[in-house]
Amino acid sequence: MTKKKLTRLGNCLSLLMLLSFGCAWLDKEETKSGSSGTTEQEPAHGQVTVNLLERTPFRGQDLDPAFWSKMEAYCKAGPTQLIIADMNLVPNQMTRAGFVARWAAQCYALATTYAGYDWAPEAGSSESLALWNARPQMEAWWHRYVLAVIKIMQNAPQTTALIIINDAPDRLGYRLGVATYQTMEPVRGRVTIGNTIR
Repeated sequence: MTKKKLTRLGNCLSLLMLLSFGCAWLDKEETKSGSSGTTEQEPAHGQVTVNLLERTPFRGQDLDPAFWSKMEAYCKAGPTQLIIADMNLVPNQMTRAGFVARWAAQCYALATTYAGYDWAPEAGSSESLALWNARPQMEAWWHRYVLAVIKIMQNAPQTTALIIINDAPDRLGYRLGVATYQTMEPVRGRVTIGNTIR
């Protein structure tokens, strides 16, 4: 064998060893990080209740994909009841999404808008006018949230949902609850509205 051929053979062997080492390292990293297309599996659990608005399902007016991915994995790991609208927490989540006003105005605007009722801003109230102007964004914000819950329930059949808790006068839980319930038609057999005040 000529010196030139030996040099080429040596280079090829070095390259093959480098590639082999690189592939082994990538496999190891994939296994460690769970980045092989599968998410880390949640440990199995018994019946639990998760109040979604106690957590951070949103990133501004958008959904937080990391939150929903983890929540779906959690629901698949065992029977889970999701609480959708804790009326004590709705105003805080609305404020974080940029729908800023007094809590009563927030509850009224969200429930009335999502239920499809026509309403007018309170005369002389800049916050009521701001909420009225934000109706399309507010409706889309809540609708994305409800659709995310439906998706989880479709992918995790042992998951149930309770729509409203902590309703009280002026919170309009009934109005928001019924509209949300109607949207949840694909999984309605596992959904209850909850205790509401008319």
